[in-house]
Parts: sequence; C-alpha cells; structure tokens
Amino acid sequence: TFKTDDYFFVNTFLLHELIQELTTNPQQYQNRYLHNNSLESLFTAHIDPGANKFLFGREIQTSRPQRDKLSRFYTSYKDYPKDLHPPYCSIFGYLMDSKTRNLLTEEGLKDKSPFHFSDVYITGILPERLRFICNNIPFTYHHGSTDECINIIKKQSVESSRSPLIVCSTSLIPEYKFLDFYRIWTVLKHVYKNRMYSTQG
Repeated sequence: TFKTDDYFFVNTFLLHELIQELTTNPQQYQNRYLHNNSLESLFTAHIDPGANKFLFGREIQTSRPQRDKLSRFYTSYKDYPKDLHPPYCSIFGYLMDSKTRNLLTEEGLKDKSPFHFSDVYITGILPERLRFICNNIPFTYHHGSTDECINIIKKQSVESSRSPLIVCSTSLIPEYKFLDFYRIWTVLKHVYKNRMYSTQG
C-alpha cells in the first residue's frame, strides 16, 4: 500500500520497480540495489516473518505541535500534550505492507478520538505505541516548481548516480495547475520508454 494525497505527483514506474524488486527472490537480499540505491533495509523489514513492521517514506524526525490558535494546524494540549511529535512519515507519501496496515488499523480502532492529523497519527503515534518507526525510503522527495521536478527526472536519466524522484509536490506553488502534472508525466514516460528500449537493445 502506498498512501499519498491527490496533489502529489508519484513516479508510479519507480514504485512498480521497487515493489517488483521486493517480491522477486526476497530471501536473496544481500547486495540488492535499485538505481544504485541499497534496498537492504526494505528487504530486511519485508522478509522478517515476525516483524509486521514495514513502513517507509520520508521520515520527519523532529516536529513540534502547532500551538498558535490562529493556525489551521493548531493542536491543543488536550489533543496532544507532548512537546514533540514522534518520528513519522511525511505527507508526501509512504509505503507499507498489508501486515503493517492491518496492525496499524487494529491499533487505531482502539481510539475513540484519534489524533486529527492523520499522517502524524498513522505513521508516528500508532507505530510509537507498537515500538517501531517510519524508515526512510532511499529515493528523492522534492517540493518545488514543476520545472524543478522535470529537471530532476531528466538529470537522473543521464546521471545514474543520482537518486530517482519518487514523489514531487508543486501544490503550494501559486501557479500550480493540473496541467503541470501532465508535463511531468510526459517527461517521465519518455525517460522510461528510452530506458526500456536501451535495455532491450
């Protein structure tokens, strides 16, 4: 399961490659790489039959609740009395397996009034209770303009040492339009099409 919001652009080609890699000969995980990024931490979490703890995204290690009552992100001390949130996965997007999803669902159903920020709650508060955390996925998350996202994709296509883009956010950029996602998608399809032909050749 990969959870994100509809205003983020997700590199579904890369996501497919990652899931396919994780499900192909998972017991042979030593020295397994995808686009020069080690997948050992993902394999280790994936193949441990007793873990039920596979949660990867863009980890936020230090985050304070917003106490300003005028902010739309306001959190009262009653809702969350601690000074810091637990580590959690950014809203950009996170990947979990079905066992982890079911474990978090079961734990969350115990709360009559769940914490109102879902990403902090689902990937931070609940995992903290269950004694695990969000781990970093070894690919690029970027927040910026459409052109910046496109340039990252293009540069990675010719510089294999660069980590490929998995999620791009242009949602807070004033000139953001749905057409921007189409521009990114067009470039991404072109890159993967060329990669497929070069592999076949």
